[in-house]
Amino acid sequence: MTDPMPLPMQRLPKQTLHHVWAPKLGRPVVLNSLRQLQLWAMLEANPHVVRYVERPADSSDFDETLAADFWALYEGRPTWLVIGGTQYNETSGIGAAQHTTPLRISPEEIDRHRIWIQNWLSLLPYLSCAGALSFEGLSAQVIAFFERDASLADVERHFSSSDPVLVRTAAIAGLHRGHLFSADLLVSPWTSSMRIRRHRRR
Repeated sequence: MTDPMPLPMQRLPKQTLHHVWAPKLGRPVVLNSLRQLQLWAMLEANPHVVRYVERPADSSDFDETLAADFWALYEGRPTWLVIGGTQYNETSGIGAAQHTTPLRISPEEIDRHRIWIQNWLSLLPYLSCAGALSFEGLSAQVIAFFERDASLADVERHFSSSDPVLVRTAAIAGLHRGHLFSADLLVSPWTSSMRIRRHRRR
């Protein structure tokens, strides 16, 4: 399976662009609306999303027409995502090879996850430099620490001999990869008292 290609960004007059680093892609991403930024955070935060492409276009029909806001590979299943209200070309060959109907995400659906989204918009910058660091050993220890329910403050105290930023980044990376889980992230703004536990996926 060949991933779609991201269409080049064409900035409109007075349009605000959002430049972010995408840990799952290992590259910067430019988004052209707040809704795209919010949906991007959801894709990054969901460990079931393996990879994604912003402003995707079928690589065999690169016509520079917005077909969807994102393409995502969710547990091996390719999905085209369109934010409700986005105008896209129905005949642009969106997923033509797979005869795929794009999945529409309404603004109301995004708003229901606004706390979770805002939390991840705050947490993801910790991972922007993580790729350049070698702390896999520390990450494994941090994940093991959360065999019991504990907080970010607890893990930072436990590994007080290590750089607290690295310890926190290791915990956030564990959440990002799905090794850890925090119900607090869904319902309240994150703090160092946020409760985290080991997540064992079946």
